Amino acid sequence: MQRSISLCSLFLLLLFVPQTAMSAPAAGKVRSALGIVERQKVKKKDWTRLSTNMNVYQSDRVRTGLESQVVVGLTDGSLITIAENAEVELASLLEETEKGAFRTRIDVKKGFINFAVEKQTPKSTFEFKTVNATAAIRGTNGFIGSDGETVYASLATGKLDVKLDKGGSMPISAGETIFGNENLVTMKLASSGKTKFAKEVRKILSSGEKDVEKLKRRIEQADSAFQVEEMSNSGMSGFNITTSSPVEVCDEGLTIEGTYVAKNSGDALVISVGKEFTSENLMRVADGGEHSFSQKISISDANNLWNEKEAKVSMISDGVESSKIVELHVNKGCQGVNKTPPTIKFLSYDSIGCQMNLSVGDMQNDAGILVASKNGASFAEEVLTRNEQKRFKLDPGVYTYEFVVSDQAKNKASFKKSLGCYPMKRFNIEVYGKAHEILKIPPPPVGMQDKIVKTLQFKVKNPENDPVFLHKVTVKQNGKVILQETLNQIQSLDYDVPVDLVRRAQNKFDIEVIHKSGFKAKAQKIFEVN
Repeated sequence: MQRSISLCSLFLLLLFVPQTAMSAPAAGKVRSALGIVERQKVKKKDWTRLSTNMNVYQSDRVRTGLESQVVVGLTDGSLITIAENAEVELASLLEETEKGAFRTRIDVKKGFINFAVEKQTPKSTFEFKTVNATAAIRGTNGFIGSDGETVYASLATGKLDVKLDKGGSMPISAGETIFGNENLVTMKLASSGKTKFAKEVRKILSSGEKDVEKLKRRIEQADSAFQVEEMSNSGMSGFNITTSSPVEVCDEGLTIEGTYVAKNSGDALVISVGKEFTSENLMRVADGGEHSFSQKISISDANNLWNEKEAKVSMISDGVESSKIVELHVNKGCQGVNKTPPTIKFLSYDSIGCQMNLSVGDMQNDAGILVASKNGASFAEEVLTRNEQKRFKLDPGVYTYEFVVSDQAKNKASFKKSLGCYPMKRFNIEVYGKAHEILKIPPPPVGMQDKIVKTLQFKVKNPENDPVFLHKVTVKQNGKVILQETLNQIQSLDYDVPVDLVRRAQNKFDIEVIHKSGFKAKAQKIFEVN
């Protein structure tokens, strides 16, 4: 009777023992611990040391210090490696949701973890949670982490679905790396899923750089460097480009540098830019070790390379070619690149139509400005992006025109020319006095010379009221030329021409004025002396 009471009392006592006081089964065990590794149990404030062979439980928090890491083996055979300077919460570890189905969720608060997860049963789930994303896997290995804003993950094998808390998801497969905060970027990289590469990705994404393209280039460079290091250690051939892409090409030209590993003398490493340039073999040593290479390339319009957008670095090893691209941003505003000055040539000129034609050359694939001025004052400015012919309207009159073309590098060409514009317009000649004058002049005394002198007066009334528009002025007396002026000889529109008259005869004077437009004006004056 006493024994029964004791058993009953024990049963009642167990009913009132808090459930938390009972030990939950361990979900995993520390396989190895290096450096500073600490654990914070649920509802506890203190952090205690976590060592090899110690058990871990659901809701444990684990953190690591500098150059520290801990490997946790789960009871299903999965391995979780928490890297240095990381903090992880083991939110759910193989928590049974229904018969034969388990749920595991590991929250990565800071840093990254590597994982090698066993294949899950159909209804089981295995998730990693970062500050802004969730990744679900069914069986794979790689790494996942966050710098506080940007999530990153990478796979060596298997598949992984990454879903941002803000919306948007992206699946990745073996050999792929993904990162992002508002949008996810996927990259195919040879180093995907490897722990040492994960450290480089974390460093790059924590640098503060926000430009996605720059981040991609830096991650690609890290991947390339990691591959060269691995090939160097294994004796395989390969290369790495240390020159940042894109390259801003200016007066100093283009220099591409990097490292290579060659395992046999038949390997080759060449750099090509377009169809115009291919370097010689840049490999000098084939001993399986890492060596540097550097190639300087002139980029200019003179060698037809200034329109190229990329340089290709290629390695040929055992008959297989691999290549990488360096993006080029060629600055055509640099005189070391834009070496060929533009040309400008006077073609033709129409003084009546009042227009002139010129041609601009050596501007193909360039850009520049054509400035036209008249007597030192600019009257037109045009942007040029190719070789072309241009036509300009001239103002009536004679002016000194200058045309100057300059390209992006401020190379210049010019010409200066005096040009006249003489549009066709009618005009007339005003002769002073009557058209037919009869002069009564008594004969001279006996023995004196009978010489009669008169002044022929007339005015050219051209619309411009300027003698520069006149081409020729001719005066004939009875068919014989007594005055002829052309071009610069014509200095006035008013003429006083002294003439000798013959007594008892008609003295006929014909006046003809030719305008530079070609228009002719005529007038006549007759003096008759009795």
